[in-house]
Amino acid sequence: MSSTAHGPGLRSRLTRVGSAAAALALGLSLAPGLTLAAQAAVVSPGDIRINEVYGGGGNSGADLTHDFVELTNTSDADIDITGWTLDYASATGSFGNSSMELTGTVPAGGTFLIQLAQGNGGSTPLPAPDATGNLAMGGSAGTVALTDTEGALVCSATACSEDPTVIDLVGWGNGANKYSGEAPAAATSNTTSLSRIAASGENSTDFEVGAPTPTNSAGESAGESPGEPEEPVDPEEPGEPEEPGEPEEPPAEPTEVSIAEIQGTGAASPLEGQPVTTEGVVTAVYATGGLNGYVIQTAGTGGALDFSTHDGSTAVFVYSPQTASDVEIGDSVRVTGEVAEFNESTQVTVGTEGLEHLEAPLDPVEPLTLEDGFPVEQERRESIEHMLYLPGEGDFTVTDVYDTGRFGEVTLAIGDQPLLQAGDIMRPGEEATAYFEGREELKVLLDDGRTTNFQNSPDQPMSWLTTEEPVRVGAAASFTEPVVVTYSFGAWKLNTTTPWDSAETDGVDFENTRSDTPAEVGGDVKVATFNVLNYFTTLGEDTPGCEPYTNMHGEGTTVRGGCDLRGAWGAEDLERQQSKIVDAISGTDADVVGLTEIENSARLGEDADEATATLVAALDEKDGEGTWAFVPTGDAYAELGLDGGQDAITNAIIYRPAAVTPQGGAQILADHDAFDNAREPIGQVFVPVSGEADEAVEGEAVEGEPFFFTINHFKSKGSSDAEDSGLAEDPVQGNARTSRLQQAEALLAWGEETAAEQGVEDVLHGGDFNAYTQEEPLQLFYEQGFMNLGAEHDPEGWSYSYGGMVGSLDHVIGSASAAERVTGATDWQINGPETVMAQYGRYQNNATDLHEDGPFASSDHDPIIVGLEAGFPETETPAPPAEDDAPDDGDAPGEGGEPGDGDDAPGEDAPGGADGQDGAGTSAGTSAGTGTADGAEEGASTEAARPGGNLSALARTGFGALPFAAGAGLLVIAGIGATRLQGRLDRS
Repeated sequence: MSSTAHGPGLRSRLTRVGSAAAALALGLSLAPGLTLAAQAAVVSPGDIRINEVYGGGGNSGADLTHDFVELTNTSDADIDITGWTLDYASATGSFGNSSMELTGTVPAGGTFLIQLAQGNGGSTPLPAPDATGNLAMGGSAGTVALTDTEGALVCSATACSEDPTVIDLVGWGNGANKYSGEAPAAATSNTTSLSRIAASGENSTDFEVGAPTPTNSAGESAGESPGEPEEPVDPEEPGEPEEPGEPEEPPAEPTEVSIAEIQGTGAASPLEGQPVTTEGVVTAVYATGGLNGYVIQTAGTGGALDFSTHDGSTAVFVYSPQTASDVEIGDSVRVTGEVAEFNESTQVTVGTEGLEHLEAPLDPVEPLTLEDGFPVEQERRESIEHMLYLPGEGDFTVTDVYDTGRFGEVTLAIGDQPLLQAGDIMRPGEEATAYFEGREELKVLLDDGRTTNFQNSPDQPMSWLTTEEPVRVGAAASFTEPVVVTYSFGAWKLNTTTPWDSAETDGVDFENTRSDTPAEVGGDVKVATFNVLNYFTTLGEDTPGCEPYTNMHGEGTTVRGGCDLRGAWGAEDLERQQSKIVDAISGTDADVVGLTEIENSARLGEDADEATATLVAALDEKDGEGTWAFVPTGDAYAELGLDGGQDAITNAIIYRPAAVTPQGGAQILADHDAFDNAREPIGQVFVPVSGEADEAVEGEAVEGEPFFFTINHFKSKGSSDAEDSGLAEDPVQGNARTSRLQQAEALLAWGEETAAEQGVEDVLHGGDFNAYTQEEPLQLFYEQGFMNLGAEHDPEGWSYSYGGMVGSLDHVIGSASAAERVTGATDWQINGPETVMAQYGRYQNNATDLHEDGPFASSDHDPIIVGLEAGFPETETPAPPAEDDAPDDGDAPGEGGEPGDGDDAPGEDAPGGADGQDGAGTSAGTSAGTGTADGAEEGASTEAARPGGNLSALARTGFGALPFAAGAGLLVIAGIGATRLQGRLDRS
């Protein structure tokens, strides 16, 4: 494996790219507005802006020989752009590999021509360029960014528009995922360019496609060259007037057809562009909300549908802003208009005079019912386009709610489960890639029947999302009213029959999957991980240079950029964030909690661990003074010759002193090449303690078996990484997979070495590994005998939702010996399923405010909680009196062979002992008897076969029963853990 190539160069670049890019490069849970799946924010063009983009230079059919980007200066003063950078990325690629440094001055009111790569064709050179580079752009799609700093831009997807260094950004063409505003500009060709016609920051409307017109700062255009003026030409003699032509044909008369004839059996209507008249029953009306029309369906159709005998759709959308308010659901109508395809959806455009209400009502329409659920095949979906449909119970499950708060769309998965990340259930490879790519066909959008962008119209209450009925990933969607099957903007949708108004009337009930407490995990000690979503006690409003994200009232809520901070903008924002985190951590009932994404106070020039101490104080205020403590890191860094971690966020460990005692100081894997682009692992050895009266010895706490716990935060998938150069793209594992492998290797080696130095056998590695359960970094742990405790004990659990699929990025991984002590594990799903609109940073972002007190939406990752046996020494209980000393009373317990008699104690016939002697055979049998040996062998083979946990959520093998032997009172261990636990008892 190659060595890492990071260091100071990377750090300086991260400082340069701003909060959005740095967040992606370092694997943070992004601040509001920075989540990868988000639509882009608007980059408002300034005085210097991108004026024209052309990527077809020298391509087939092109006249111009070179690609180019033209800048313009709208101010009345010359502007020097020396030190600025022009970046290019393909439609779905990342920035970082194609950039050029700019020098020169853009004249006031003028243009600045940047000549780029030359193709093999073309005949016309550009005018003398003002700057020259070799960036090769796509002829039809891509993204160009202009930044006011040196160095390549590092960002992915729509987060690029959030970077404060970006002066202007233009994304264009099909599939482009980096753009300013709601959508990219139109696609170009080898003979066309994009030219700016407006400056709203919305790429889709600010640019138009046309012939390229490169112009340099001298005002010269392509093909122009100074020369001799042409000789004047004598005007031609006027000719004879032309004969008048035949008059144009009058518009064709509309043809009376059925809706089925309009729809046809293909993706587009065979009657496109033709005037028609048809009739049907109104099944949906969108007089408000922006759709401006209604749906009609052929009378008497619908009901149970058999695709083997079904030819095509019998419903169509009527686009008619003029008549939409004149119809109601159930009306029988005849419409006349022109057939059209809009965003690949068939419709009839009807004017004011094109609607006629029928006097005699038509037979009513029944909603479709589909015995085998919603189809996957595109042809079958096309055959029911616009038809009324009533889904059955269990047909759909919520699998994504990210865009719900913006576009009123809930992403549903076909079936009774959310869609799973391929990397969570299978090892990366061809099969996993095919599985990953096949998830899209299982998604259907539940749409609100409106075109509203709530981010741009925050005064309009969001659709679907309320505090009374949480819409969460994994929840079943039950339909009490029918919906309309439709297709638009490349996605199949289920539209409500009227624009969404309220949860009481929307006709869809969402299962409430919230749980106020986590599932029981057992054990004497509980260990957990928790992502605190950039918990910073240093506030943006108090720090020069910081820029805020604002709510609908223009008030700051979180830090957007301009400084090293992330997290809350003001004191009230921090209180909202902290309150939810405290409720969540306290609610885990954990004794040791590893924290990720917490402020690295030392790096900000404050006292080491100041933020961690503040959080502990808030926890104590809730749970009682002295309930919590934290592992200090200042001395540990000082011993390593460092003044703190390398990044503004770090890891931390907090614990309950009543349950565990730290042994030694903090252990930190600092200044290691593998973690130059991630947070250093922090670890601590803990010893379980108990001060209960029946376990105390002369007033001192009883100690259990120590364990070494580390908290980790590996490199994210979001941003590109030089370590992956030369590797084929892997959509399952994403970017920076080489870095995560190197980090896993380093953690394994350091963990083993440190545990040995501390004299500890049991190791637990927890945190955000930014790798799903079966991906390559986790496989390294499994190969060394570690067990993924969440996958083993909570196979249905997951911690994170992204891109409409769920899986676990957060793990607690135990060494073989530690796994024997584990009694259970669970993902407490308080965050992953929730909409981001419920997080503290989205407070008052819409007229509907989803902020609530309590643990839900306290972060974007779920905590994982693990129960652990403390390994306290067993105390022997007195043996029952011998038979000769038993009471003579005939009513004494055990008389007549009742349970409790020494000779008839349970386990008398257990293998390994004789006649109930020596603990009725149970203890001896467990230690050495053949029955227990068989059980141990079976358990060991089962565990070896599934080091990372069973992939299929089938029933799992436990560690055996834990009965107590009557008489001797010794703990009996059956199954895989027998030898290990017996050894603990002997050592105690």
